[in-house]
Amino acid sequence: MTLPNQTTILELVFFVLVPAVAGILVTQWAGDAAKKRHWPPHLVQATRVLLTVVWVSVVIAGVSVSVGPVNPLSTLTVSAVAGIGATLALQTVLQNVVAGYVLLRRRFLRLGDDVTIGSVHGRVAIVGLVTTVLRLEDGSLALVSNSNLLSGPLVNRTAGQRLAGEY
Repeated sequence: MTLPNQTTILELVFFVLVPAVAGILVTQWAGDAAKKRHWPPHLVQATRVLLTVVWVSVVIAGVSVSVGPVNPLSTLTVSAVAGIGATLALQTVLQNVVAGYVLLRRRFLRLGDDVTIGSVHGRVAIVGLVTTVLRLEDGSLALVSNSNLLSGPLVNRTAGQRLAGEY
């Protein structure tokens, strides 16, 4: 069986499927090995991302080798559609990152601040770019997205003295 440009199924399997499966397995193995060696979580994640970029690049090169030259206009169209899809898929995450930047830049939230957002009251345990973690009075944790913090009525009972004269 051949495709329109005489590409055989064997070429597709050898240049695309085998590198993809091997890449997934190696990425999983390397991440697990890094965890067993007690690497910090950000290094484990960085290792997985780096290996994923490598194997996806190899698969893309394999598709190019097995299918042959691709029309640049088609490549541009596919990349534009993929970019729009990625942007729409990441819209909420990007909104939370921008809100987190604004919260951190304005210095409105700090660790240990006593805050109320909506009906949730607690102390700030972690301020991240995407989410903020609050430790509630009963010891449980509440994860609040930064866009909710920025858009909702956020009351910070401990920031008054720190920010006196700025607001």
